[in-house]
Amino acid sequence: MELTLLGTGAAEGWPGIFCQCDNCRRARELGGKNIRTRSSLLIDGSYKIDFPPDTYHHVLQNNLDLGKLEHLLITHAHQDHFCPDELFMRKEPFAHLRHQHQLHVYGDQWVMEAMEATNRDWESAGIATHLLKPYEDYTVGAMQVTPLQAVHFPERGALNYVFTLDGKTVLYGMDSGMYREETWAELSRFKLEAAFIDCTMGGQPDADVHTGVEGVRAIKERLIAQGSADESTQFIATHFSHNGGLLHEELETNLLPANIAAGFDGMVVRL
Repeated sequence: MELTLLGTGAAEGWPGIFCQCDNCRRARELGGKNIRTRSSLLIDGSYKIDFPPDTYHHVLQNNLDLGKLEHLLITHAHQDHFCPDELFMRKEPFAHLRHQHQLHVYGDQWVMEAMEATNRDWESAGIATHLLKPYEDYTVGAMQVTPLQAVHFPERGALNYVFTLDGKTVLYGMDSGMYREETWAELSRFKLEAAFIDCTMGGQPDADVHTGVEGVRAIKERLIAQGSADESTQFIATHFSHNGGLLHEELETNLLPANIAAGFDGMVVRL
């Protein structure tokens, strides 16, 4: 399985689109892994998690053929993770597809409502929608998927995902504070080969709806303690905000001693 972090930034990107803070200034000066677009994960070219406003940039930057994309899982309806209007570019004459397969889009009721609110004819774009509920198991192409309830977007809700493909199981844990006990119990069903964990807060204390370096460490420890992971599991922190204060090398200084990688745009993880 090949997992590509297309973007590793929080809502405003890093440097922030309008921001003049020192952390954004330093990122502009240093460049490289300090430049972070909005978060998304590509899985073996046919599966994707989230569809952020930077998707077109990701296509150009990574030479992607999204015409091959078959399954799109959405974590939640916040605009930095889901721009449904862009999906309509799959329709003729905006796109001339050689492959006539449908694109299947999955999400909770709020994601479905966001798609309906566009008043688009999704069927005409070859798009089918699928409602997901937390803690139920689904078959998504060749992948087995279990949505988890994230601690985020309290007025609506958000999902994290555990997915299994080619015998490898991965947690994609974006946009969540520390999990509630029902989510930990669900995670105890799985043995993870890799885990991508929200680190929005960086070097700052954890918030109610996001974790930072300390939270990522605590999540790793809990997963290992309950048997959902071990020292062979790859842990990758991602979804960083300039408000967290730590640029890439500083994140590595804080995370690598705990054997946690600091994700960066274009990072590839192979399992």
